[in-house]
Amino acid sequence: MKNEQATIEQYRRKLDTAERKVRILEDMIEDRTRELHLKGEENQELELFAYLTSHDLQEPLRTIMSFVEILEEEYADRLDGDGSTALNFIREGADRMSLLIKSLLHYSKVGKNRTRRLVNTNKVVEDILSRLQTSIQEADAKISYGSLPVLNVFEVEWAQLFQNLVHNAIKFRKPDVAPVISIGVQQREDEYLFFVRDNGIGIEEKFREKVFVIFQRLHSNDLYPGTGIGLANCKKIVELHDGKIWLESTVGVGSTFYFTIKK
Repeated sequence: MKNEQATIEQYRRKLDTAERKVRILEDMIEDRTRELHLKGEENQELELFAYLTSHDLQEPLRTIMSFVEILEEEYADRLDGDGSTALNFIREGADRMSLLIKSLLHYSKVGKNRTRRLVNTNKVVEDILSRLQTSIQEADAKISYGSLPVLNVFEVEWAQLFQNLVHNAIKFRKPDVAPVISIGVQQREDEYLFFVRDNGIGIEEKFREKVFVIFQRLHSNDLYPGTGIGLANCKKIVELHDGKIWLESTVGVGSTFYFTIKK
């Protein structure tokens, strides 16, 4: 019994050490990435930083996950209440870290496949709504869109842009209010102006620029889970197409995200 308890304590100490390392790395990543982004260095240096750090994080994360699995399989029934609570916290932290690593890798790879092709944006939106069908049904969301153009774009990134914006419109809805989302476009002389409009919780004016900065989150993870990378991805994709993205919003009424693309 003493040997088993000693083994559990040994794993707890290793887990604690590994978790501290991951937290330190995560804080360093967020601080450095914000610094690069705010300096306007969101291209090669930021992409390389995101790529390298996400790889560096994988080893301590694998260590944490391995120890957690061992404890769950062999010692879960012998842990006291505090031990079980600590194990759950570590599991949740590791899952969040895994999502962060995947998001960082995705951010670093946006635009790497620099091949444009003609894409039917109506078909892109149809496919996105099909993929998000479960979330749409759970939220009882109503989504409409008009006739959207065929454009010469980076296909994967173009779809990711719309998916991120629609997903956010569903996610940041008001309690007990079904999301109403509309997607549309206006044709201008030399560009198209797209919009994604919702009736969600809205965004304060002072945060309208910050929401596009990587890791910038306005709400707690318990209230609205996420990594704070989605809108940074949107900004990167729009700028990849030589366009601009911005938003207009009223707290408690909803938000409209606008972005342009050259003809």
